[in-house]
Amino acid sequence: MGDLCIPKDTASLVKSSLSENRCNHFLLLDKFSVDSDPQAEEKQQQKQKEVLNKVAALNQDELNILPGLLLRRNMALNGSAIWNCSTSGPLTLHLSRASALENAGICMHPIYGFVYLPGSGLKGMARAYAETVWKPAQTDQNIAQGKIEQIFGNEPGERENDKQTAGSIIFHDAWPTSWPSLEVDIVNSHHSKYYQGTDNRDAPGDWEDPILVYFLAVGAGNTFSFALGKRLYDTPDECVERAREWLIGALCHMGAGAKTNAGYGSFQITDSEPVEHKALELSTHKTFAESRAVYETTLELVTPAFLAGANQEAGDCDLRPATLRGQLRWWWRTMHAGYLDVKTLRQLEAAIWGDTKRAGAVRVEVSKPVMRRALYDKKSAVGHDFERAKNNKTTQGLFYASFGMHDGNNQRYLAQPTSKWTITITARNNIAELKSQRDGATDILNQAKAALWLLCQHGGIGAKSRKGFGSFADVHIDNMSFDECIFIGQNVRNLMKIPTNAQQTPECSALSNVIKIEVSTKWRDPWFALDQLGFSAQSFAQSFKHRLEKKALGLPRQIKSPISGSFNSSKGDMPRHSSPTQFHLARNSNGQLDIRIIAFPAKYLPDMATSKKFLADYLKYLKEDLEKRAIMHSTKGSKAPSTSISTGASQSITIKLPAPGNAVKARLLEEKTKKGGWKAEHMETKIKGPIQNTQDVPSDKAVGDVVDLIVSSANSREIAFKWIKNS
Repeated sequence: MGDLCIPKDTASLVKSSLSENRCNHFLLLDKFSVDSDPQAEEKQQQKQKEVLNKVAALNQDELNILPGLLLRRNMALNGSAIWNCSTSGPLTLHLSRASALENAGICMHPIYGFVYLPGSGLKGMARAYAETVWKPAQTDQNIAQGKIEQIFGNEPGERENDKQTAGSIIFHDAWPTSWPSLEVDIVNSHHSKYYQGTDNRDAPGDWEDPILVYFLAVGAGNTFSFALGKRLYDTPDECVERAREWLIGALCHMGAGAKTNAGYGSFQITDSEPVEHKALELSTHKTFAESRAVYETTLELVTPAFLAGANQEAGDCDLRPATLRGQLRWWWRTMHAGYLDVKTLRQLEAAIWGDTKRAGAVRVEVSKPVMRRALYDKKSAVGHDFERAKNNKTTQGLFYASFGMHDGNNQRYLAQPTSKWTITITARNNIAELKSQRDGATDILNQAKAALWLLCQHGGIGAKSRKGFGSFADVHIDNMSFDECIFIGQNVRNLMKIPTNAQQTPECSALSNVIKIEVSTKWRDPWFALDQLGFSAQSFAQSFKHRLEKKALGLPRQIKSPISGSFNSSKGDMPRHSSPTQFHLARNSNGQLDIRIIAFPAKYLPDMATSKKFLADYLKYLKEDLEKRAIMHSTKGSKAPSTSISTGASQSITIKLPAPGNAVKARLLEEKTKKGGWKAEHMETKIKGPIQNTQDVPSDKAVGDVVDLIVSSANSREIAFKWIKNS
């Protein structure tokens, strides 16, 4: 951990506790101070990640006290309305609470150390749902406000002649039904200066170094117990039911905790709940849908995607809602960057997507993953009709395109083609300039839908997405087209009365000066198509061998001696700039692959006029070369998509998580928890996790036995089990 800024004897004691896993994970998170250079943010965040990983590991050992605590809690809450909801995505809360780490806190019980949701926060979100969703749908606003104040109370002066009153309903803390696992999550800010808004010249360009920020979250599939009580015995039952309706609406449709617009904090009522609770969920959904504009669709991978979270492990290889939302923001920005100055662009983006001072109008959720993961192993690229590199100075095309994903021990996991996710985009009209518009929420939703169409038509997700990896299948949204996206951008600027300057030179990627091509092929295998794309791009780069002009393809780029030509960026010494081109593979109605390439002339590579000419020549070369390759290799790459790039070392997993409460088959493992408890492996998904009531496992059970267990919680990283007593 490095040297601690505390007395040596104390530091020695802390390090000893950490090495022997005797440290309280809550105190470690709340009080432990990491040493690092405050000027080196990257190093500081790495230290923070190390501490958070330790907290998450220590948290796994606190599983044996919760059943007794829950029994006492339920006895104390006898007579209250109690029901369960499970997280349908990641959950994080209290990130900004004062602690030793920056923006990395999470709400843990101050005595017992498990993650819980405070009743004060639940009351606040229920009231927000009541006032912003339920109340506007009521015919008599005064009566509706009276019902809200009856449940939540009111402050003096909220209405004329009002006195301060307490609410009739008590919102209790929500406790987990089983000990929730903690996972280290990540936020990756690519445009920190732009978002900070300290200088109106700081455009959201592709030349900034991303800043990684690590924090703790609870994964999907964790169940929490919610409880509402009457403040006085004669409180009408109707008040309890109405409060529950509002709280369920807030949990299921608005989200709890932090980062809710990025898909965090979503809940769903568990399948084991009574029918009347399900009916209640449907009624809140109807109320919510009437106050919002909602779009839901399925995203399916055409090409493999290098997806990852904080630790780049198998469990991290998933489509994170924050990642998808970040891509939607990027493509949305291309619709406006060619017409607005930096200050105005930032203001419009904050209104639609939010910033540190205001909540955005768009929320993105990702759910129901059906995916296969594999370890990317370039040594086993077989069975794909690959063309061999023509000489030892030419890299295999696929490996040229995926450079850095398979270096030594740094092999990345990928999501295989046909992996899919359900996404939900929700828009609310919280923008003052659109309040008078009848379809304001729809106008806002159209902004996100246009960005999604552009992403699925021309972009990709994950690492190396600009090289063709992570391409989604086309989504068919209304009558969306390239020109329609430009119109939708102009429409919201008109509605918000934002002046447009079509003559300005955009500092970042903009649809207003884009170059694009498309090539049809008979190929069906995405791996073969990626290999051909890599060869074609490499061939063009080789034609600029030793020439500085090649830097117009993106930075950093090594130019070897003897160096010729010139490259003088108008931004000065610029060590980094993402590729101004994006490759995309689309599957047509015949199951064959079309190649789309889009280029955004870059103001600083080295200037707009030079970049535009260079990229036009580049795309012309690619079109001609790929068309030749499509004819020359028309009989290759025509097999149906392969399930995996490699054999042997690769693992291919179908992920369909079991629901909490379900009985499943699992195999007892030799690996034990840190306190010596049993671990098991779910037979279907191969996901491992602890048996929480390990003391109930009979002594005659042995490693390798296949047994029946109950799922306590499940996410893509870990499944926690319970032994079925008397089984």
